[in-house]
Amino acid sequence: MAELPELERERKKLNQLFVGQRFRAISLLKESWANVSIEQLQQGLVGRQLLYVERRAKGIVFHLDDGRRLLLTVGNGALFHSAAVADEESDINENTETIAVTGNTAIQPQLRISFDQGSWDVTGARTLSLQWLSAKEMDDIAKEWGLEPLSRNLNAALFQNRFAKRRTALRTALTNQALIAGISPAIADEICFRAGIVPTVKTETLSSSDWEAIYNSMVQWLQEAIEQPESTFYAVSGRQGEPCSKCRTKLSDAVISGKVAVYCSSCQHEHAPEAVCIHG
Repeated sequence: MAELPELERERKKLNQLFVGQRFRAISLLKESWANVSIEQLQQGLVGRQLLYVERRAKGIVFHLDDGRRLLLTVGNGALFHSAAVADEESDINENTETIAVTGNTAIQPQLRISFDQGSWDVTGARTLSLQWLSAKEMDDIAKEWGLEPLSRNLNAALFQNRFAKRRTALRTALTNQALIAGISPAIADEICFRAGIVPTVKTETLSSSDWEAIYNSMVQWLQEAIEQPESTFYAVSGRQGEPCSKCRTKLSDAVISGKVAVYCSSCQHEHAPEAVCIHG
């Protein structure tokens, strides 16, 4: 799936560019990607006003003025392209075949949503799902997701309580979408690295100070990745065998729940260094 920071940046962009505008057209490369027919999507969307865009877990939710929702989830490789044109020609509805030309190769959008003054495209996603939902249907889906990692309602103590009855590897717990929403294995590895804790440690052995370090590391890493994408650095994820960016030790890996986790055996231990914990 596309990572949380990227989706959060895109949510902000959509709100800035298109809130208050009306949907003019929607095109989808494969009808099987939607939970309803293309005709139903067009009939339900065209003419409706976009009230705001929300990110829930790793999905983008469009809120419409008739109370319905459009939920989009995309896989790895997704690229987003916004074309906000104040004086766009009225025939934008017909221009839905391509979004860019590279050399002599035209790139066809997997999804295009056209608004009064511009359009938004998705290309390159390995998977794509579009669901046209009532408010209740959206709420029922959201009940399966845990708390948002950057929610104002979440703090270090509540974060620790989410894992109180878990007996599993830390990385497995962090990626449990029913506990905390939107944390992928790659992001979990970065959180563990920043906290100075190995991803293989059992959750039941962690102290309150450890959980505080993990919580602070999660919030800090996500905020940096959202606000400063150009400087976002995956220090360990996908870098097994490379030297650690801090100590130059060769990065190690371990298989956790069938997936490879990467960590530094020198910088990460079973408990967090005191310096990582931020009180107050």
